[in-house]
Amino acid sequence: MEIYVKGAQQQQVLFSHLIKAAARRACSMLALPHEAARLRSPADDGMTAIERLELSPLAEDQLVATALRLSPSAAPAKAIADALQRHFTTPPGWLAVEAQRRAAWSDLAGRGLPLERAAQTAAGIEKQLNGGEAEMPAKLRAYADLYSDLWCDPRIAAPAPARREMLALVSVLHGRSASLEGKEKTS
Repeated sequence: MEIYVKGAQQQQVLFSHLIKAAARRACSMLALPHEAARLRSPADDGMTAIERLELSPLAEDQLVATALRLSPSAAPAKAIADALQRHFTTPPGWLAVEAQRRAAWSDLAGRGLPLERAAQTAAGIEKQLNGGEAEMPAKLRAYADLYSDLWCDPRIAAPAPARREMLALVSVLHGRSASLEGKEKTS
């Protein structure tokens, strides 16, 4: 089963890896019987644990939040991964994608893209990636390509500020990838 995200095979491999990791994380979060209710109950700040995850620009957190929304109670990681795969198999409707784009762009003129935060987030992503310097540009490009699809994807419940940072990550990750490729060519 192919998961619907536009892009190359490396992006598909990355997305599949992230789905499996999100399923494992959601499975461990739902392991205790009372956890499903706690994750859906508002805390003192009025937000649920799932909503807090949705504030994050990280694809990993967005997928965990989606997994938790799709899993009403404890389930094996494989069942959660299968639910996530089904959720992302059907392409989103163009009108729903456009609505997410417009919501994210609505305050773009006033605030612009959060490029500094995106640069910090991209540095964190780069630190977490394994592999040699030769593989890093391709891995960062795969992440950038994934974010270019995910920032406006209505199948995740990210609010507009998180989506704006995800959009900024596309540029920052592509730039970092190109910078590393340039270093390799001059070495």
